[in-house]
Amino acid sequence: MFEDETVDIACPKCGFQNSILVREIERHAETHIVCQGCKVGVKVEASEFQHRLNEINDEVEAMQVEARQKSPKPRKGDFQI
Repeated sequence: MFEDETVDIACPKCGFQNSILVREIERHAETHIVCQGCKVGVKVEASEFQHRLNEINDEVEAMQVEARQKSPKPRKGDFQI
């Protein structure tokens, strides 16, 4: 659901916010990036991120189910042409 979104990863050395695609974090247990600010190598461990992303996906899915249950089913007279 969020694969094409980006997250910002702060460099531990200089604090620069480096953007990385969610799909890159999802594919690997850890991802290595080069900070755009100070050029130091940064290791991004995906386990905690993946855990939180799963929680968010579950919450979104629950909201979608709830919305479907609460929305009334359309009737013949509800539509205008």
